[in-house]
Amino acid sequence: MATELALSQLGREHDSRPNPLLGLVYASTPFASHFSDIQELLERRLPQVQWSGACVPGLCAESAEYVDEPAIAILIGQLPAGSVQAFGAAWQDSRGAAERLATPGSSLLLHADPYAEDMSTRLRSLSEAAAPGLVFGGVVEPFGTVPRTGEQAAGPRALSGVWFGPEVTLLSRVTHGCSPIGRERTVSDCRGQAILSLDNRPALDVMFEDLGIDLAERSARDPQHLLRLLRDAPAARGLQVGLAASDRPRTIGFGAHRISDLLGIDPVSRAIAVGGGAQTGDRAVFCRRDAAAARADLIRICTELREDLEASGQTARGAHYVSCVARGQHLFGANGAELALIRHNLGELPLAGFFAHGEIADGRLHGYTGVLTLFV
Repeated sequence: MATELALSQLGREHDSRPNPLLGLVYASTPFASHFSDIQELLERRLPQVQWSGACVPGLCAESAEYVDEPAIAILIGQLPAGSVQAFGAAWQDSRGAAERLATPGSSLLLHADPYAEDMSTRLRSLSEAAAPGLVFGGVVEPFGTVPRTGEQAAGPRALSGVWFGPEVTLLSRVTHGCSPIGRERTVSDCRGQAILSLDNRPALDVMFEDLGIDLAERSARDPQHLLRLLRDAPAARGLQVGLAASDRPRTIGFGAHRISDLLGIDPVSRAIAVGGGAQTGDRAVFCRRDAAAARADLIRICTELREDLEASGQTARGAHYVSCVARGQHLFGANGAELALIRHNLGELPLAGFFAHGEIADGRLHGYTGVLTLFV
């Protein structure tokens, strides 16, 4: 019933269009037990469409957000001949995949199973193969993805998605929703998740300095006292650590960074622990995530995309958006507020996407992030 309603809202304009047609379909978690039926119906009703999609924690459609409620979003677009291929697990190690990825200007939209093996390694490999093209997407629910049949079927624990050839022009930006605290530092010593020193100084002391905590107070060794300082410092609310490899280009905002959680502090070694760890030589900056920073950063990426379109004389035909499940109304204060900002700054575009358990951009896995991509 819900799928039929979604199809009826699409109209019949696509019936008369030549191939290839790409269809993206996202169904929210309450439809998990019916997802295979949804796929079968779409394939039967619109056999001329290549389908890709997944069951997701929540979805985006135009300016509406649907989380923890039954919903289906469908986006159909016409693309140049030979420029698109929906794929699943069987495709990734095939000869055809290698040939397509070797095409300069290729890009990938990925729907990643949360239990996919060696996800970071796979993402890095795909990103290197597709460079300098885009690799974007997100981590979906483990309840099935599209395609589902034949050689291209998406298998369990897989990365499925869509390959785009160079004929498809995509513009993409990443928003972390953060504002910097203090200046950029360099990781001078680290081990695993522990950053021991920044700019050749104890990392904990540097962090407290950037938070504006008095020298006498931050020199204490009592862990409870230091935790109270961290809890009570206004600048520490929403505290995160942005890390970027030394060879990544500097950009406005945190586009080159991976934003990590602060996991803990060591009063004795004066180290800090961050999610995902760090590498010696990484650029590091303490930052905070809050509603004001999230709004400002989302407006920034929309402005950059709009300026890119204006400079090239091109027009966006549609948009794809992946946002963290912890963003949306949790961060922006109201259902639909995040998507409304996109619409206000980019105009009315056909938009579909999903809320993810992790966001993929630049071939890396992120958290608390939004990835906005325009079809031009």
